[in-house]
Amino acid sequence: MHTNTSWSFSQRLDLFTGDSSRLLVDGRWGLEKESQRVTTSGLLAMTDHPAAFGHKLTNPHITVDFAESQMELITSPSTSIEGAFEELNDLQIYAEGKLGEELLWPLSMPPKLPVEEAIPLAKFGDSEEGREREVYRTGLSHRYGKKMQMVSGIHYNFSFGDKLLAYLYSYFGEGKELRAFTNELYTASARNFLRNRWLLIYLFGASPSIDSSYYSVMCQELKFVAGCCSECYSPIASYEKHAVSLRVSRFGYSRAGQGNSMLMFNSLREYTTGIRKLLSNKSSKFRRMGMHQNGRKIQLNDHILQKESEFYSSIRLKQVTDNGESQLDALDRRGIQYIEVRILDLNPFQKTGMELNQLLFLQVFMLYCLLEDSGMISDAEAHVMNKNHHLVSLMGRKPNLKLYPNNKHGVLLKEWADELFNKLRSIASVMDMADNSRKYLNSVEHEYNKVLDPSLLPSARIYSEMEKNKESFLEFGNRWACANKKRSDERCTV
Repeated sequence: MHTNTSWSFSQRLDLFTGDSSRLLVDGRWGLEKESQRVTTSGLLAMTDHPAAFGHKLTNPHITVDFAESQMELITSPSTSIEGAFEELNDLQIYAEGKLGEELLWPLSMPPKLPVEEAIPLAKFGDSEEGREREVYRTGLSHRYGKKMQMVSGIHYNFSFGDKLLAYLYSYFGEGKELRAFTNELYTASARNFLRNRWLLIYLFGASPSIDSSYYSVMCQELKFVAGCCSECYSPIASYEKHAVSLRVSRFGYSRAGQGNSMLMFNSLREYTTGIRKLLSNKSSKFRRMGMHQNGRKIQLNDHILQKESEFYSSIRLKQVTDNGESQLDALDRRGIQYIEVRILDLNPFQKTGMELNQLLFLQVFMLYCLLEDSGMISDAEAHVMNKNHHLVSLMGRKPNLKLYPNNKHGVLLKEWADELFNKLRSIASVMDMADNSRKYLNSVEHEYNKVLDPSLLPSARIYSEMEKNKESFLEFGNRWACANKKRSDERCTV
């Protein structure tokens, strides 16, 4: 929280004693999970989206993302994290029950892929909206390649409770309008998220490996990795040993060419203005691609971004839209309603791709981002934040890895993690007062064990299982896809 007062983190947390501790557990949550449909051999399913799920444009809970095979499960907003998790679990069970012999790939990095030309883009039908969606995806395929777009993950949508926001406003509003104050809280939280997102990458990264059919993407990006983080540069084959999340690295969705997105989070106005510039400014690279090919439109436009959804940031500011308005218009008119965290890999050891414990920890983490002081991001700090992101995603399991907090000299990852976990424990302890439980503190300690013992990290477990069983990436993924399908079949009543 960035205010004109000199209140410290501990003083802000001390506001939540007794009954006010309940304010910290108030909020709304939603989850979105992407996963590829595959055959029993672990090959990409080339079939159409199952008719049992209805039309992709009208089913609010089961649709597709980039490709026809890339199923997306979307929960309704829930007033509890447990409610959102249970709904996602139910959607997973229902979906797998309708897939017949097909499976849902349990990893973020894609299964064995055919050549680029053979990957089927999502189809939406012959309506104006459907045609626009298809052209947009065609544009993505030409701009970034189809294979990169096949990477999947989980989006965590979260809003602070209205009573919590009003309570903080009573102390720190300083004559501002409530909406302006709320916008400042969300942008300040987003900045702290960006500063500390390396910890989430480390704890939850679960994409240290790839299938050889993805090598072409990695080869194309290696020179950029060497440029943005020379310490991260290695031959392809050596990444598995130390990588945590190839998905959020330059080999996945951490791409250049969209400006310094972190600077946009210094205010809501900067955010919407910055994205509007990316939407309106032409790209010489994309202009050279042309707008048509063989008589067909291949991108919506030749601008840096075709649409707002092409803004690939680790976190996005959101507002519910009305009557077809754009997300940016909704933000300008009504301010920030929630934030979308886009940094989570699929955990293959969990049927839903995540644990409930992980979501509880995220709740504590987001409150830390709210309560910690959050100054504006400078160009120099943005560079260091990016460096930490790349170091952890590509080298996170390397012993004695050093990171760079607050533009200072390098510190050991564990030392910085210890500092953050001390504050996370203090928040979790107050949150647990609300219902006399230990669920939040237990979630923090569960994650801290991964700092003490890196072999517990999902990325390390994936690597060690593949080594122990002498499995390829395809064999490992297929084994867990079958195991997860079996779990769903045992619970399916449809």
